[in-house]
Amino acid sequence: MDLSLRRRLCMLLLLLHAAALSPWLAEAASLPAWKEVSTSLGSIKLRELGPHDGPLAICIHGAMNNEFIRGEWDEIALKLAEAGYHVLIPNFHSGPKTTTPRHTNSDDVRALIVDLAFTLDGFVPSRYKAVAAPKAKRPKVFVLGKSWGGRQAAEIALLPQVVGAALVAPAIGEKEAGIIMPKIKGEVVLCMAKDDPVVPFSRAAKFLQNLPEKQTFIEAASGGHKVLPEYTLPILALAERIRDAFSHDEVPPEL
Repeated sequence: MDLSLRRRLCMLLLLLHAAALSPWLAEAASLPAWKEVSTSLGSIKLRELGPHDGPLAICIHGAMNNEFIRGEWDEIALKLAEAGYHVLIPNFHSGPKTTTPRHTNSDDVRALIVDLAFTLDGFVPSRYKAVAAPKAKRPKVFVLGKSWGGRQAAEIALLPQVVGAALVAPAIGEKEAGIIMPKIKGEVVLCMAKDDPVVPFSRAAKFLQNLPEKQTFIEAASGGHKVLPEYTLPILALAERIRDAFSHDEVPPEL
């Protein structure tokens, strides 16, 4: 192969690589910077998108500590923000050891999410928040989670202020599903891929059997253990259906 042909091939490969990266780079450029916030478990970093006074959505990533996993909810978060939602994407690896997926527990994650919702929510008027506990107003939340985050989202969805949940390949065993899922309060979208090597698709039947009646199941033929593009529209549709549930006419019961 002569030198000029080799150079042309190298240039073609570089252009193809740049074209493949361009959607990701455009998305990354439109995301806000990570900001540090204080919680009862210590300070962690998060991204905050959308109008501060919009209904609150919190996206919980999977267990692995890498940029791809932390960014799996970015596209959906951007679209939720465009639809008027106030979206938080916490980085559970950015805080003290007690907040990391390997070392934390569901009670601590639930407490952290409640902290974030109460501190950063702008939908509930401040006059409600000013009332001393136990009558303090608890902001309502749409919670989204994948894998480890899907399990956390399912457990957080047991709280009365959670009005909807999007669960992508939740890392929940069949026996645990029978304990956790029947207690979920709001509407649920469950998303799973048939070729998922981490959370077997065979668990879907058990999940659906135990989830509340208001449920939508999205089945992907392939794509593995990821937040897949075909999950976006059903999750956005759920966000639209539950929008009216973000009212502050009634005070939820005690946690």
